[in-house]
Amino acid sequence: MQIVLKDSRHYILRFDKGEEVVAGLLEFAELNEVKAAAFNGIGAANYAELGFFDLEKKTYEKQVFAEEVEIISLIGNLAVLAGRPVLHVHGSFGRRDFSVVGGHVIGLRVSVTCEILLTLLDGRLERRPDSGLNLNLLYV
Repeated sequence: MQIVLKDSRHYILRFDKGEEVVAGLLEFAELNEVKAAAFNGIGAANYAELGFFDLEKKTYEKQVFAEEVEIISLIGNLAVLAGRPVLHVHGSFGRRDFSVVGGHVIGLRVSVTCEILLTLLDGRLERRPDSGLNLNLLYV
C-alpha cells in the first residue's frame, strides 16, 4: 500500500496487485495511530470474502468469490476496539456477466489496483461488544 496524496485530514491510498485491503487498512491505522476515520474505494479484485449477518443465528454467513471482480463501491469506517483499530466495511462487486454481489467485507485481495480515499475524523470512534447481537457496535 502506498500513500499517493495526503493533506491534513485525507489520504489517497493505493493498493497494488496481490495486496490485501482489509489487513492493509488495519496496518495503516495502527502505524498512523488513527482513532476515527471514514473511507471509500474503487478498483479490481480477484478474491473477496463477504459476509451476511444472520440476525437469528447472530453470526455471519460467509462466501468466498475467487474470481475477477470490479470493486464498484467499498465503504466503511475505522474505529477502536480494546485499544486496537477495527474496520466495518461493506462492498459491492461487479462480475464479468455484469451481475453484482455485495455484503460485509471480510477479506479482499487486489488484482489490478484499489484506490481508497480515507478521511480522518476528529475524536475517537469506539466499538464495544453487544452480547445481545454478538457484534461490536459503535459506542456513544
